[in-house]
Amino acid sequence: MASNNKTLYLIASKLGLGEEDKVLKKAAEFERLLQTKNMAGSNITDTSKIVICLDLAAGVLGADLDIKSAVKYSGLKTSTYTNTKKVVQNLLELNSDRLSTTMLCLTLQCTGVQELADRILAEYQRLAKVEVDLNLPQYVCMAVYQACRLSKVKVAKSKVIEKSRLKPAQWTKLDADWTKFTDLHFEAAKKKGRQTKKSTETVENEELMEIDMPKVEEVFEDKIEPYEDWKKRMLEAAYKELKELEKIEKKNVTPRKSPRKTPQKFAPYKSPVKTNGVRLLFPLDL
Repeated sequence: MASNNKTLYLIASKLGLGEEDKVLKKAAEFERLLQTKNMAGSNITDTSKIVICLDLAAGVLGADLDIKSAVKYSGLKTSTYTNTKKVVQNLLELNSDRLSTTMLCLTLQCTGVQELADRILAEYQRLAKVEVDLNLPQYVCMAVYQACRLSKVKVAKSKVIEKSRLKPAQWTKLDADWTKFTDLHFEAAKKKGRQTKKSTETVENEELMEIDMPKVEEVFEDKIEPYEDWKKRMLEAAYKELKELEKIEKKNVTPRKSPRKTPQKFAPYKSPVKTNGVRLLFPLDL
């Protein structure tokens, strides 16, 4: 696609769009469609076509583009560039005054709901009691918004309201009516959106379980100890504790004291002896 078009990629790089893959693909698509259109009487060159296609693709996808640089690389004057761009827009049916579900889905980056949005528009027109101009931006915006709601696709509501050209109060009233309409006639799409979300969560939970289970088993395997090793470890701990208890008991035992002798009231002398009227005391061992 865009990667095969060297000229497109070269010009996109000069315009600062070399890294914008979506813009490159959309510009390549516009260029191929433009080749099938008749541009009789136009002197536009291939380079000018590529620049204008990049300009239009950047506008659709909301990418930044310097218009002065685009005019410079196109080789056209500013007025000629503007007129040629309008011609290309009309040929590619990209007139900004006419909003379509395709253009809006591209802008909001929700192309997956375009088919459902078209079905909602067609059903609304079929059941409407009055003639409805589905080209009006409010109906296109509401159909895309309801399709996103049913499909559980998040979009910027402020951008949708801006594109609808309605005031907030007008949008709220129209939103209430269309919500009842879509819930009544597109209940299957609503249930499908819910089931898709639920199934996605279920798959994610199952994947988490599959990832977590081996880890739990590994933890239990690491904690298992052979019986012989456990027995040896427990016996060693018991012997060690027993030795500690024996040491403590030895320290607490007090030594036995010898019997204490009863102190004598008098000194160890013999009974007094009288000699010539003199009282003498002799020791017992004399």
